[in-house]
Amino acid sequence: MTAGPRRVAVIGAGLVGGSVALAARAAGVPHVTLTDSDPAVLARAAALGLAHAVTDSIAAAVHDADLVVAAVPTHAVPSVLAEAAGSAPHWAILTDVASLKYNLIVKVESTLREVGRSSQLFVGGHPMAGSEQSGPEAADEQLFQAATWVLTPTPTTADDALRTLSTFLRRLGARVLVLSPARHDELVAVVSHLPQVVASALADVAADAVESSGEAVLAVAGGGFRDTTRIAASDPDLWLGILRGNHTAVLDALDRYRVRLDELRDALAGDDQVRLAAILTRASAARRRLVPKAVGVELVDLVVPLADRPGAIAAATTVLGEAGVNVEDLAMRHAVEGERGALVMRIAADATSRAITALAADGIHAHADLDTPSTPDTPSTPDTPSAPETSTSPDVDTSTDS
Repeated sequence: MTAGPRRVAVIGAGLVGGSVALAARAAGVPHVTLTDSDPAVLARAAALGLAHAVTDSIAAAVHDADLVVAAVPTHAVPSVLAEAAGSAPHWAILTDVASLKYNLIVKVESTLREVGRSSQLFVGGHPMAGSEQSGPEAADEQLFQAATWVLTPTPTTADDALRTLSTFLRRLGARVLVLSPARHDELVAVVSHLPQVVASALADVAADAVESSGEAVLAVAGGGFRDTTRIAASDPDLWLGILRGNHTAVLDALDRYRVRLDELRDALAGDDQVRLAAILTRASAARRRLVPKAVGVELVDLVVPLADRPGAIAAATTVLGEAGVNVEDLAMRHAVEGERGALVMRIAADATSRAITALAADGIHAHADLDTPSTPDTPSTPDTPSAPETSTSPDVDTSTDS
């Protein structure tokens, strides 16, 4: 297997960047350097010991790096990687952690060409892991244990770069999934961006009803309305950037959704009970397949990195039971290498702090995973996108099940 990098430079000392630095150190990478454009953030990262070295200069951070990780906002990735490429060794691999890939990768490759750097050693990336916290204080060396890390190479990407980066991510505990940039954006458009648009539209319709009917609308609003519209309260500025960055895939998802709505409307308008029943039955079956167990409260996935050994699951679930935290669903995600993995337990969102505190008191580390798909992987319902475009490069795991 291709050897992993020995000198890693991380640009951005927030949650993800700090966690990459910590995880790399824990995985035995000999030298990790961290930099950030905010002096206060960098000072906090230095005080926390997130890396072997910290510097306020991108050039100083990357001058001897084998791997450069840009953990910065999406709009800053092209310029940051271009600056890094100007000072990094010619063999250094460049990657990012942005949540949208296609348009960004086009910009990064173009920017690299402008500064005279080949894009062969650039590999786009998106770790499907997060936390309810932010900043360097939230950095967690186990954040990526058994989490999916999507890599999005292009036809110009060197195979060695993909293999080396995959090896590094596996050392962090991640499961590597390789998708084309366009396929990545298509999938997140369906499971993340379309729900946001639908929730916003529904909330807007409900607001019209409130204006015409008064507060009676709110009085009859049940859990279904609250669950369906909850994400409509998200930051509009954040979603403006996301929807603009992925507008083609979101428009496609919206078109497919509109087709389904038209089918429903036609069946209702024509009082076609057979057709309506078929649509509702199909949707019900799809929901059970996509989300095996649904309950009437907001849920989160609690991730507990564990050694893959008998009794580990029982220990964690027993602690939660004694703390009065009900586990709605659980699964064991196995890391690709070694006897490691992560227990994923679905619990009520309002019990998150209590659960983490109880586990910590028993010496068990845990974090709430807010960025991964909400359904834990289970043997009976593998989390497998339909026909993804995946790489068949050696040493890269292109499966999505455990």
